[in-house]
Amino acid sequence: MKTAGKVAIGALVSAVSLAAFAQGPQQRLAERLALFQRYASPPQKSMHYFTTQGFEYLGKNAQGEDSLALWTGVNQVYLLTLQPPCIDLDRPLAIGVTSTSGDVNAGMDFVKYGHGRQCKIEAVQKVDYKAVRAAQASAGSGRGAA
Repeated sequence: MKTAGKVAIGALVSAVSLAAFAQGPQQRLAERLALFQRYASPPQKSMHYFTTQGFEYLGKNAQGEDSLALWTGVNQVYLLTLQPPCIDLDRPLAIGVTSTSGDVNAGMDFVKYGHGRQCKIEAVQKVDYKAVRAAQASAGSGRGAA
């Protein structure tokens, strides 16, 4: 009887640990998206674009739309909100962005990724990335991180 109880408790602890682990990445994405949203400007009609210097998938916003951060320079970052569906947007190693004469227009241009997949850009917001980094440094020092 005692052994069966220990096995049941062990199985329960394992199931709870597995559930917590599975929630971890989604929680981190939500926190990261909230950080970028906190330092984003109001939506703008377009952004000037030369080249992509990096991107980060930030998960889905409160409306269920995919979001990503797009670096166009060292501290030049834009938060892009994309019209669903954006299937497997969390997996690509590279993306492309359509533009007209160097301008990316909300409601007209697309993020392209994978094998022919694309999502229409619904909103463009400039991010104060220096403020994002300062907030990260502040949060890191609060946890005792170097």
